Amino acid sequence: MNPLQLTKLMLIVIGAISIQACAVSPSAPAHDATAAELSGENLDLMFATEFPVASKEEALQKAARAYGDGDIDKSQFYLIRALQFDSTDTEILAQVGNLHVQQGNNKLAARAFQFALQQDPEHATSREGLGLLHFRAGNDTAAREHLEAAVASDSDLWRSHNVLGVLADRDGDFALAQSHYAAALEIQPQADSILINRGYSKYLNGDYLEAGIDFNAVAERTNNAKAWRNLALVYGRLGLYETALETFLQVETERDAYNETGAIAMSNGDYQDALHYLHEAVRVSPTYFAQAEKNIAEIRKLGTLQR
Repeated sequence: MNPLQLTKLMLIVIGAISIQACAVSPSAPAHDATAAELSGENLDLMFATEFPVASKEEALQKAARAYGDGDIDKSQFYLIRALQFDSTDTEILAQVGNLHVQQGNNKLAARAFQFALQQDPEHATSREGLGLLHFRAGNDTAAREHLEAAVASDSDLWRSHNVLGVLADRDGDFALAQSHYAAALEIQPQADSILINRGYSKYLNGDYLEAGIDFNAVAERTNNAKAWRNLALVYGRLGLYETALETFLQVETERDAYNETGAIAMSNGDYQDALHYLHEAVRVSPTYFAQAEKNIAEIRKLGTLQR
């Protein structure tokens, strides 16, 4: 494994059915195209025994009660019922979209957000939802467009700021990234993902000590595995290999910890240290670590060390 590739890997700073008329009260439309297009599979079958609702307000109350009970499917069912009374309600559409995201129904989620934006092109929650979907799909340009529009409408959307920070890091604009992370932390100071991403940004900019502070804060507070690994990487980059090893051992097996420490030392050009840790990886698990042997062979090719 190319140790520089390992470094990048380790720094990793989210069918429509028709609404049946029998489940709708006489005062609601028997069929609504928008509601039908946003309904998750089998919701009507799952909740066929539920009593009809008489109004949008009743449907929303039941949706909120179901969500509070942790029943996402039932909450979605009642939100769809609410849309049958008012398919133009952007807040309900955004809620439907967010629940579809939680359920892994990304196409239906995107459809819900798009319907909301047809009603109000500046609807911030729907802009954010669509932007986050694009980001997860790897469509950075579309993600940036929607997320920038979201924070322009509502500056308190911490997820939008967090992802805009990541996008700025990818562009190499670390100052812009830090401003987005600062805005996100003002809104949600306890979010691990923001601190990890801010640490990642500082790491990319060569500010290893400050990056380590962010990773350590998350690791100590929540025992987050990603934070421990990134903190170990920081120690390794600083040449503190024993500390890096001890930190890797918080979340890695002994053989992995030795191998990864050796790979970092190798990428730093500290070949003697690299050889020591890679040999330890092979010693701990001689039948496992072909990768460690490969790294050792690469060091020997440099002609600087002998067995």
